Amino acid sequence: MDEKTYRGVLVTVLVLSLAFLFVSNSALMTGHATDTSTTSNVTILKYLAIDASPALVAGIEFGNITNLPIANQNASHNFDGAGSASQYYINVSTDSNTPVDFCILADYALNNTESDVIPLANESYFYGTTSNAIDPAISNEVSFTTGYASAGTDVAEGSTNYFRFWLDVSAAQPSGLYDNTVSFKGVTTTTGC
Repeated sequence: MDEKTYRGVLVTVLVLSLAFLFVSNSALMTGHATDTSTTSNVTILKYLAIDASPALVAGIEFGNITNLPIANQNASHNFDGAGSASQYYINVSTDSNTPVDFCILADYALNNTESDVIPLANESYFYGTTSNAIDPAISNEVSFTTGYASAGTDVAEGSTNYFRFWLDVSAAQPSGLYDNTVSFKGVTTTTGC
């Protein structure tokens, strides 16, 4: 046998050997199925949404005071709802998934353009999840502060937190238009103001 034929036979034997090896192992190469598993998880975050009543959005008005001194001047919408309910309220949306604690503050004491001041201790509020002729009650009033303070706790989804506001004015208070800004905040229950 010449060298060229010998090489041809060797190449043929090598090719056939590889082909037989492939054919004999083809059953192992068919892609048999196997099982595996993994965990699946999700974290649901607390979500809350609140909405202030039209009267609260319009502002807390104590009206025109002509006779001084005066104690516990009612805000204009304290008792003008059905059954003498307050029209100052904040709703907790039904699509919230956690109860809400409310917080309230005044940015500063009521003052006018002449820099006259009605002390912050003279402006007060109280709150509750029901409102009628007596609740929220003046006997529970709390004076405003410039830091957030509790103004309703554990108010459930789809529920309402009502507010009433009062003002005391001393006999010597100068005339003028006084104002400040009252802020409300809803937080998830137990997180604090």
